[in-house]
Amino acid sequence: MANARAEMPGQPRQTGTFYEPMMTQYELLYIIPATFTDEDVGRIEGTVKALLEKHGATVDSMNRLGKFRFAYPIKDVRHGHYVLVRFTSEGSAVKDIDMALRISSEVLRHLVLRADEAGGEKFDLVQFTEVNIDSKDADRPRRRREGDAKVDLKSGVAALEGKTEEAGEKKDEPAKEISAEELDKKIDSAIADNA
Repeated sequence: MANARAEMPGQPRQTGTFYEPMMTQYELLYIIPATFTDEDVGRIEGTVKALLEKHGATVDSMNRLGKFRFAYPIKDVRHGHYVLVRFTSEGSAVKDIDMALRISSEVLRHLVLRADEAGGEKFDLVQFTEVNIDSKDADRPRRRREGDAKVDLKSGVAALEGKTEEAGEKKDEPAKEISAEELDKKIDSAIADNA
């Protein structure tokens, strides 16, 4: 039983009468708000690296994955810089690292996983593209206001049916009155054509 416990990742290994701490590889993914500049992001990455080393971890690699849009706002922030860090540490130190990152105001969210649980180097993240909302693009659809355009019902129905108005027909001409019998005949012929 003692040997099985000692071989678990992150658990100390018994050597003689003393326990030697077992080093395990972890992945840390954290998000820095996009309100920081690129220089600030580099400074924050250095701060997080120093924090890891302060708690006895050795940083194996640090990758800035890019700037991405969140699915929902986090603390009124919509975009963030994602950073992935692979480090080796004792299991007991990870709790302290987690607590220090939790109270950091420069890190929005973070997640620490054992490297074997993390799933490798494959990422399916979609890169953020900058949107300039100040430009007046003609391609962008405009909102319609009530008084902007009056819809001609006759042309609207013709457009829905895929027909165009004849060139000789005047738009301002009032509709001709039709008797009820003529209307019934037209409806019956239209139904017969569709059937």
